[in-house]
Amino acid sequence: MYFDEDERLIIEEALQLLWEERGLDYLPINDAGKYYDPDYPDDARMANTISCLLERF
Repeated sequence: MYFDEDERLIIEEALQLLWEERGLDYLPINDAGKYYDPDYPDDARMANTISCLLERF
């Protein structure tokens, strides 16, 4: 999928805002570089998805 520079900036900002809104900074990172939390696996899954998307941009 191709995004122009403005589209990329908007998507990156939206992902960063979602990260902040959900307060995902508390999640630890395992040895494989993935976020995890056995008590809140949905938060870890979302953090890993956002992180992966940001890396692609």
